[in-house]
Amino acid sequence: NCVIPQGISPGLVDGKNDAFDLRYYDVTRLEIFNRNGLLVYSKDAYTNEWVGQTNDGEELPVGTYFYTLVYEGGTKTRSGWIYINR
Repeated sequence: NCVIPQGISPGLVDGKNDAFDLRYYDVTRLEIFNRNGLLVYSKDAYTNEWVGQTNDGEELPVGTYFYTLVYEGGTKTRSGWIYINR
């Protein structure tokens, strides 16, 4: 079983946890929401492209965000939270 990360730290000099890495889950759709419930990022056929940015490429501030994902070829769904630390 792979663990879904609960945090990313894009831009830090260590080169670790830069992206929300879901490449082993066969994610059909990922959606990221801010604390107000507004959709800030979405991607179909996701692997590990989200590094804490909006759909427009703007850097999101440090904080907790919420996600929903459809995975395993569209047969499962999951939601949770992820923290961005810069």
